[in-house]
Amino acid sequence: MTTSTDSELEAQLRTARAGLTSLGALGDRIAALMLGPEDPYPVYAQMRARGPVQKSRIGIYAVLGRDIADSVLRDRRFGRRTLGGYWPQGTSTFDNSFLAMDPPEHTRLRKLAMPAFSPKTIGALRPDIERACRELLDAVDSSKPFDLMEKYAKRVPCAVIATLFGIPESRQAEFDELAAGLSLVLDGVVSLAEAKRLQDAVDGMTALFTELLALRVAEPGPDLVSRLLQSVDGDKLTAAELVAMCGMLSLAGTETTVNLIGNGTLALLEHPGQWDLLRADPDLAPKAVEEALRYDTSVLMQARFAHEEVELAGKRIPVDSQVTILTGACNRDPDAFDRPDVFDLQRPSGPDHISFSSGIHYCLGAPLARLEGDVAFRVLLERFPNLQRAGEVTRRASPFIRGLHAFPVTG
Repeated sequence: MTTSTDSELEAQLRTARAGLTSLGALGDRIAALMLGPEDPYPVYAQMRARGPVQKSRIGIYAVLGRDIADSVLRDRRFGRRTLGGYWPQGTSTFDNSFLAMDPPEHTRLRKLAMPAFSPKTIGALRPDIERACRELLDAVDSSKPFDLMEKYAKRVPCAVIATLFGIPESRQAEFDELAAGLSLVLDGVVSLAEAKRLQDAVDGMTALFTELLALRVAEPGPDLVSRLLQSVDGDKLTAAELVAMCGMLSLAGTETTVNLIGNGTLALLEHPGQWDLLRADPDLAPKAVEEALRYDTSVLMQARFAHEEVELAGKRIPVDSQVTILTGACNRDPDAFDRPDVFDLQRPSGPDHISFSSGIHYCLGAPLARLEGDVAFRVLLERFPNLQRAGEVTRRASPFIRGLHAFPVTG
């Protein structure tokens, strides 16, 4: 039997969903996107015809132009929180991490984390990533179709993050399960069961990293937690800050890369000429990573709040208004990219995509995600040069994450 609190939560979830559905039916494109459509790109095209910045009926300003989005992400007049400090995510794992903070707190925490993500540190992980990719594909029964997401894309980042954090082998299965539960914060919680699973994942991840922190204080090692414990200019992370940062990095470090591998492989198989190019020249793998991130981004939305009145593309944005960067739309902006709807590994150089954001919140783990994608594509091509789809793919119904739920393939 549910408690009154459970009933109230269920009612709130149903009301929010019904409100978005009603607004979507009335033509509110932001509301439609918040329902997680199978293919958002036609919605973006319809919206773009009305201008690069638009106001939704739910009061959010949407940005669809790449250059405007980049300027917002770099503009100190916009922040991750409102002037009063409100942040809508409302999940304790993130509230104390620099992902959710504005300067000066953000500046301090990011500075403390940066040495752990140095090029030397990340580059040294290549052998571990190659080994993880090969072991995962060695375990696949190639005599029959298999799910690329379940057998490969979802497992590569978890294996890498577990190695990076120095999570004991006896706790890795637990970590994988907690990371999967934590991803609900990105998919959007739509039921009481999901709300409970998310809270359990937050509590479990907090407990896991609290224990790991105590272990590394006593026995430092070459892992990320030990590096984060080191001071920078005499400053140190508190225990609460470090646990929160590890929880945030666990989610950010898995979700983006899972979907980079899935979306990128799907794009390659849907464009056989590009797969052939990569097969003929595996050194194109870094370009495949960048084009996959541009063509079918993992992160669909990035939110900022105006800290003062700002004008964007002729529209006045009031203080504390939410500005949502529609990343997928910006990465296919025809004013920024030639033939934006074409997946092309030989695309001429041009502006950067914004899948890793921009400005002070540019993704700290971007080099790691790029390295994982590079290695994952190379090893997949090496082991399955004749990879093909073996059925229909299914996508996650998420307003924030563009990713595959199932991807049947055959080698």
